[in-house]
Amino acid sequence: MKPTFLICCILALVLAGLSCAPEATLEISVTEVDNGVMIQNVGNIDCLVFVSSLEGEQQFELTVGESVTVTNISQPVEVSAVSLRDE
Repeated sequence: MKPTFLICCILALVLAGLSCAPEATLEISVTEVDNGVMIQNVGNIDCLVFVSSLEGEQQFELTVGESVTVTNISQPVEVSAVSLRDE
């Protein structure tokens, strides 16, 4: 077997594997707790979370699986998130 053919086969397998990689998903879970909310990053990408309430806006960087609990805030609470990954 020629080395160039073997290298081409390896490259083809690597590219096929990369094309099957899971897509990045930005997903957070928000649960009400006493006097606030618990926010968990349940996606597979790090994100920046914004929490807005009558007291103002706070932001948190959450890695995959990480959570934060924000207490002593008034309702209504608005939670949004953006990806930290460059697309």
